[in-house]
Amino acid sequence: MWENCGWEENIDAPFPADVRARKVWIQRCKNARPNFLFVNYDQTRLCSRHFVGKSGPQKENPLPCIFPRPDGEEKIYKLSVMTDCDNPEVPRVESEFESELIEAPLSPVEASAGILMDFSDSVIDISLKFHDYTGNTVTPLKGKRHHSVQIQPDMVMSSTQTEEVLISNSRSCHTQTSDRVTSDVGVQVEMPTLTFEDISNSDSKVLFFTGIPDAGTFKCLFNELEKGMIKDNDSGRPKVLRLVDEFLLVLMRLRLGLLLEDLSYRFKISKSTCSLIFNRWIEYLDVNLQCLVKWPSRKNIDDTMPERFRKKYSHCRVIIDCTEIRTETPHSLHNKSLVFSDYKSHMTYKSLIGISPAGIVTFVSDLYAGSTSDKQITKLSGLVDLCEEGDGIMVDKGFLISDYTTPRGIDLIIPPFVRDKKQFLPHEVELTRDIANLRIHVEREMERIKNFRILQAIIPISMASQSSKIWKLCVRLTNLLPPLVLDN
Repeated sequence: MWENCGWEENIDAPFPADVRARKVWIQRCKNARPNFLFVNYDQTRLCSRHFVGKSGPQKENPLPCIFPRPDGEEKIYKLSVMTDCDNPEVPRVESEFESELIEAPLSPVEASAGILMDFSDSVIDISLKFHDYTGNTVTPLKGKRHHSVQIQPDMVMSSTQTEEVLISNSRSCHTQTSDRVTSDVGVQVEMPTLTFEDISNSDSKVLFFTGIPDAGTFKCLFNELEKGMIKDNDSGRPKVLRLVDEFLLVLMRLRLGLLLEDLSYRFKISKSTCSLIFNRWIEYLDVNLQCLVKWPSRKNIDDTMPERFRKKYSHCRVIIDCTEIRTETPHSLHNKSLVFSDYKSHMTYKSLIGISPAGIVTFVSDLYAGSTSDKQITKLSGLVDLCEEGDGIMVDKGFLISDYTTPRGIDLIIPPFVRDKKQFLPHEVELTRDIANLRIHVEREMERIKNFRILQAIIPISMASQSSKIWKLCVRLTNLLPPLVLDN
């Protein structure tokens, strides 16, 4: 500054009351003297020599533009007046909808949630308000018509855009923003090609696609499962499919043996999403559908025993047999020898099934390696431990488990062997026929289970950790079907 030119009070021009003009004064003073401190516009004054003509602010030159430099020279700002860009006149034609917005009063919630813009503001002010990250709410000027742009949290999508305007004579600024506030409510754009509503009007379709006998049973089962799945889905990202469609997807994979690529196409989702849904539901159903296969009491067996059993084998508690499902060939030679089945001449898993005389599945074991014998699986599964003294277990000739059953007082109902004789005696032929006629029901049950076509295909090695859960789930779902043995 010049000598005798200070920033003292009561010297020449006071700072203007207009906010925008005052900001320019303060910024230019700070550029010349970094330690400048503004008190208020009434008390802080500026020397008149900093203005055009050095006679203070005038109507045509209201801004200070002459300031000294440390080297003794003068810094002269080119602009001494407020430019048109501070109050642009942008022609605008209001539509009917905008007129309604202008005239309609805003509720307190809308006023608190939105950002209200007054289009009499400058471009710089508008830009500051749109990019205000401090959370301050700008309210409209009272008594003036204004156009408001509101951004509310509950809106699915909103966009803001400012027109390209000329900021100064020598420089133009392009300001354009396009902000989209989206809300994912878990509804996908494309509907699946097949939903439960498409098949719910036909019980035969429900049975074909899901393995469940009718739509009523499907709804009853899903209503019980839905409660737990809703709790599990409360956290995390919203799901792409409805829960009922996810349940349908899982049942279709079990019943029809569809590949993940096929299901992803049918339900309009990605293959990875389809895999995640299937894996999540298998884990959930394995825990929550255990109630479908229960070991019944002796009294329950007696009350539901068909007449054909009651006549000859009234003490029969369970009919058992083993079955095998194929799997891929493992790389390890040791594992190959374990899972290779001489009976099937293929790599297999093996499981033990037990049904009551009424034809209801009452026992299912885990899957074991295909080379495991029937006797060993019976021991490992713990079936004999569930039986009581005086019970009878009906088996095929391959189950040589008398050394497990006899010490416990359990009768082993097994067809006779020829042994050293050339042929059966007449009563042995009759016994063999009677046992075979009653044992056939466990074979029919296995056919029901393998109607879930995922078990007919070769189980991939990648699904080895879930193979037992998938197997048990298919077995449990067969108990929802009509009775296997009808008592006349």
